[in-house]
Amino acid sequence: MRIRAKSVVALVSGAFLLPGLPCQTAQAQGLFNETGASVLADAFGTASGPEALNVSWSVVENASDVYTYTYTVNNPSGDVVLNNNGTPTSTPEIVDAFSVGVNTTVPGAYVPSSQAGGSSQQNNGVNGLFWSFAAVPAGSASPALSYESDLPPTQGDAVAQDSNPPSPWSSLPYGDTVPVPDSPIVVPEPTATVLLALTALLLLPFGATVRRC
Repeated sequence: MRIRAKSVVALVSGAFLLPGLPCQTAQAQGLFNETGASVLADAFGTASGPEALNVSWSVVENASDVYTYTYTVNNPSGDVVLNNNGTPTSTPEIVDAFSVGVNTTVPGAYVPSSQAGGSSQQNNGVNGLFWSFAAVPAGSASPALSYESDLPPTQGDAVAQDSNPPSPWSSLPYGDTVPVPDSPIVVPEPTATVLLALTALLLLPFGATVRRC
């Protein structure tokens, strides 16, 4: 029986910067070029051995300051379907979908129509980017899954699936994060905040007035 431990959740990028990622750095003419790998834990929190997936990734900046983000999902040899209690079966496991947590509604976070790779792609806005691809058996890897962004990388979450509904592997809570475009939260301008505060103060005397008959 295929596990149904949890469903795919909305992916939200992190707020800490890329140097925290395990990676190898190569700089050419001052352009950003990073490669590395991240481990996605299975639904029971296992982040090692054949039940965890390895995601190879790269972030490459071109001369136009556009960053290409690329991911390859590697299904390790010996990966098998798990029972609902986490015990292994004799059925080989496959992986056929991948999601990454980039908020594509943030200006510059996603270059329109740049998503590529796999058999189909979806841009889910605040819920990230999704790819499906032909089933990858144990010991094999997915095609390269990519997109472009105007923003440099920070760390974010990823999810891989083997069916719909999925038996997922994920960054949360025990897996590794992957690089995604830095998508900061927009806060009100100080002037607008000050105006709101002053308005509230001006209205206080009216709220405290007691009407006498």
